[in-house]
Amino acid sequence: MTNKSRIKKTLGRKFSDLDDHLYFLKDSLAKLIGGDPSYIKQVAAELRVLICKAGVEGLMWRVNEEIEASDIVSVHLPGDVNLEHPLAKDLKFFFVPLMRTGLGDPRLIPGEYSLKGIIKNSEAIMVSGDTYTHENLIRAISEQMGSAHEDEGVTPFLVELSNTIVSDQAALSATLISVADLVIEVGEGILSKATNDNGFLRKNRPEISIGTDPVKAYFESHSDFENISEPLPEEGTVMFLVDHPHGDWRTNNHEYNFGLFRQGQLEVQARKNKDKNMEIHVKGFGQAILSIENPIPNFEQPGVMIGLTWNSSQLNFYLNGVRIETMAIESER
Repeated sequence: MTNKSRIKKTLGRKFSDLDDHLYFLKDSLAKLIGGDPSYIKQVAAELRVLICKAGVEGLMWRVNEEIEASDIVSVHLPGDVNLEHPLAKDLKFFFVPLMRTGLGDPRLIPGEYSLKGIIKNSEAIMVSGDTYTHENLIRAISEQMGSAHEDEGVTPFLVELSNTIVSDQAALSATLISVADLVIEVGEGILSKATNDNGFLRKNRPEISIGTDPVKAYFESHSDFENISEPLPEEGTVMFLVDHPHGDWRTNNHEYNFGLFRQGQLEVQARKNKDKNMEIHVKGFGQAILSIENPIPNFEQPGVMIGLTWNSSQLNFYLNGVRIETMAIESER
């Protein structure tokens, strides 16, 4: 049957479809945040239906074209990577999650933005030197490893993203969770306007409670992909930035475990101990684990940024841009 011979849905039916898919998204998101990583497949599939163009525009945007509800969200928007900047030379990976106002890095000034504009135009991530909008990333996940389609293989950037962890959080999950939360907010606003202005009656459904704790990365005992093991390059730079809830983390008396950071073959564990020293443990340079424990430098930055630079003979450790240790390493890794 061709599209021309199909009978068009009423606006009321499209409201009902939106209500259904938002509920499916909430349910899948709650289970993903609750600790079941397999639900990343369903979250990606629902986001694809709601906000991605695939032949036709996403359902949520099509409905909103007819009733013109607000899609404005208040967020810390990381912005796009300036590839002309000297510091972006040879940059291969960059990721800052989309965060609600007050929850993100205070150095990213929050503002009010169109969610549709963010999804369509803003870069969600840079992987392997290429940037991807939120829409392109969601479509790739859903069509290659999500419920929309289980492919025999995936593109290399999704393999790299699958193996990236920041402070115990899987980057693949974090990219979808931050968007899904905002999609639910805007979708609820659209349905509220449909109820008030168009008399739409929503279905009675069991309430879904979505947790707020970050999702811990899930580690399989086997490799999910073939031929992905690549050694670290001879020279490189890696910076991990953590949005930390305590601005005085450096000077207070609390211990903090900042968790695991992983990018490819590089693994970093970091914690602040009772003596107000920072412990950093690194794997990936040969068989040994390289470890340091140093006093935390004096700085006013609220976040926690752990950095490493290396060449064939030495490894440099940085904390919030301040070098705290240099260590000799073997040239053969």
